[in-house]
Amino acid sequence: MLSIKTEVPTKDLRIRKVLSKLFQSYIYTALDDKEHEGYRHPNGKVFKSMNFKIAYIGNEIRAKYVALNPENEKKLAQYMLMNSLKLGEIHLTRTVISILERNSKIKSPMRVGGFVTVAIKDRNNSKRKIYLEPKSEEFQEKIHKNIIEKYEALFGKKYEGELKIRVIDQKPHAKIFYYSKGVIKAWYGVYEIEANEDMLRLILDTGMGSNAMKGVGFVELVKPKVKREVGEDG
Repeated sequence: MLSIKTEVPTKDLRIRKVLSKLFQSYIYTALDDKEHEGYRHPNGKVFKSMNFKIAYIGNEIRAKYVALNPENEKKLAQYMLMNSLKLGEIHLTRTVISILERNSKIKSPMRVGGFVTVAIKDRNNSKRKIYLEPKSEEFQEKIHKNIIEKYEALFGKKYEGELKIRVIDQKPHAKIFYYSKGVIKAWYGVYEIEANEDMLRLILDTGMGSNAMKGVGFVELVKPKVKREVGEDG
């Protein structure tokens, strides 16, 4: 995983609503065209083999980028070091890049957290999307189907292992994300996942849900909360 931090000259650059689109475009510029095109499932759906999250906080832009193929992480890091980070017409030269290992100790069950999205068409307005909450049964059915199809598209074979995705926690309020001129609605959730190693790695390196490579779906390992016993010191 790449961790990226860069300083910007002001807290008020008017790029927040297009930040994900600009960073996505930069990534695709650095990598082979195949990664932009994605990987097609036999049913016609196209999946991406990577994901990212990005935020503009104070006078810093912070991003994390992951890829199923670690060579793409190296390519992006090298491209950024050679060409600087460019977001549209903004060149950012004070950029720090770190390569972090997070897959060496994964095991089932794995607990992750992130803003994962699932959207369905509004029956009354086909142009409008309705975003589902993680705690809903339909969300959980669709997230399971989506990750199976992504596995089949990226690995080129059927998934034959166990796969259980349980929603452990969900924040009560949704967060709005922006991509190009569109709006994406997502709730932060914590998920416990039982699966084989390839599937766990796929989830960590490509995310979950729809709108991958648009600033959502990125998940990170979280530690289970420790319950304190009654009478425990402190």
